[in-house]
Amino acid sequence: MRFRDTVAPVAAIAGVRVKPTRRGQGYSRALMEAALDYMRRQGYAVSLLFGIPGFYHRFGYANVLVSKSDAWVKTAAAESLKAGLAVREAKPSDGEALLAIYDAANTGRTGTFERRASAFSPWLDDDEEWWQKERRVLVAEDAGTPVAYALGDWEWRHESEWHLRPYEIGALPERENDGVGSVIGALAAEAAARREKWLTLEAPPDSSLLGVLKPVGFTQEIEYTNNQGGMGRIMDLGALAAALRDTVTTGLRAMGTEGRVGRVELVCDGERAAIDAGAGRRLAIELPQQYLLQLLMGYRSIVELSVDFPACVADEDVAIVDALFPAGSPYMWRLDHF
Repeated sequence: MRFRDTVAPVAAIAGVRVKPTRRGQGYSRALMEAALDYMRRQGYAVSLLFGIPGFYHRFGYANVLVSKSDAWVKTAAAESLKAGLAVREAKPSDGEALLAIYDAANTGRTGTFERRASAFSPWLDDDEEWWQKERRVLVAEDAGTPVAYALGDWEWRHESEWHLRPYEIGALPERENDGVGSVIGALAAEAAARREKWLTLEAPPDSSLLGVLKPVGFTQEIEYTNNQGGMGRIMDLGALAAALRDTVTTGLRAMGTEGRVGRVELVCDGERAAIDAGAGRRLAIELPQQYLLQLLMGYRSIVELSVDFPACVADEDVAIVDALFPAGSPYMWRLDHF
């Protein structure tokens, strides 16, 4: 998973089940404790899961991802975004091109996964089950080269009506305006043909892609949940510190503090891990591991956390920590949910 411009190994938990007749007897706790022990032994830096309400916080998990971020735009307005690029259905041979767009668009976005081209295969293969509504991938291209895409899946809106919901849009950074505009314009034209008044798009709440919608207007809905949804916990503090070394070193250099701050020390629950960035004094951040991960991922800022933990960092270091780990919108595209 990306932590801004670096990557750390993540262990994902998906699908925890207990037979109804055996619930309440401690099996899920035993299973989770064994899983946590396994992840520690394997040296994973972080563990993530998408959890049911009010359970996984007992094992040290805390919310670290934006739960939902939808943009609603009127179909008639979105149709006007057509930007002149040819838009077509994606082909199985487009996998590498889609991956290149995804990587370029998500560099620096905490919470996104490193992918392989095979991640797009279920959307590019036409071997669907007979009962499934076909998944969609639209591609905007320039001179035959894909520069933007939209993944969509069909869902029920009413009892007798299918609704195509685009839940991932990507574009090469230099082609956001015409690439995203062309894809959204094509989606809107299809929605208009189905007489749908609104087009719903999923994107991180701070995504520059949403800037394409500003000229025509849109409504944004953002959801942050408590003790459910996208949650994480630190498994190996040393592995996480090692993964963040380049980010911290680059950040200190950009702030002009290189040579004055040379060691950032992460302290949580009796553990310590240092990020050595050169000569200079020590800067310490001490928080319970749930809150430390929220800080490192940008889910909460050091200013917010300092209210509950006044001694988590020295007063003179708050601005430095805030610049190293700024608050943002850690986000995982739905394609990567597990």
